[in-house]
Formats: sequence, C-alpha cells, structure tokens
Amino acid sequence: GLIKGTVKDVLCDPAGAPLAKVVFQDPYQFKKQMVVFIIMEGIHTDHFMYCNKKAQLNIGNVLLVGIMPWGTIVCCLEEKLVDWGKLPQGLGNYVTVMSHPRDQQTQVKLPSRSKKVIYLGKNCSALSAVQG
Repeated sequence: GLIKGTVKDVLCDPAGAPLAKVVFQDPYQFKKQMVVFIIMEGIHTDHFMYCNKKAQLNIGNVLLVGIMPWGTIVCCLEEKLVDWGKLPQGLGNYVTVMSHPRDQQTQVKLPSRSKKVIYLGKNCSALSAVQG
C-alpha cells in the first residue's frame, strides 16, 4: 500500500545538501522508523512524503522511475536497485526523465547534458522534485 511519512526535522549540513528526518510507521511491527532523505526546495517540517508506485507526482514523493512521465525533474535517483540514490552527484544538480525506450529501461539526462540509459528502470526509485 501507500507508505506515508512525516518530516520531523530539517538538518542543515554546512558541507552538503540539506537533509530531512522522516518518520514512517513500520508496516510489519507497531513501531516507527526514521529515515534521512536529501530534500529539495519546498519541503518543511510536518510535510507529508508518500512512497510507493501509487503515490502522486508531487514535490518530495518517492516513486518508481518507470512510471514517471517524460520531463519529470528528479533530485535523487537510484542507478541500480537499492543503491540509495547515486545520481546526480553534487549539490543543486538534477536529472530529467527523457523517455522509456524499452520495458525495463529509462533514459535520463544528466547534469553534464549527456544522456544515460538506466536498466531496471521500472523498479528503481526516485525522489521527485517537480514535473516539467
């Protein structure tokens, strides 16, 4: 189902990107889990973040890359399944979803203006920034 988290704290790292502590309800046990995300402009405390393939395309939601429409700007993207968002590297950079050429692929445009095809693109997650 749809997993809902709440931003509890925003951490300002002087040497890196701003981070958010997001608290999720554990789906299997009666406890809460805290996860740290890189955040973008528009995220604040008590902001709700939704994670699943059924989540809407809004700022801060985590969706599968394979279902994102073309032109979506992404600030944190998994290059391989469960690598915790290796693309793009660097402060203020973003990746644009260009196309879905085949079943398990997604083509993205990198900050260097080069294009890259990501395999397993339907299953990799991305933190959506905005739809272009």
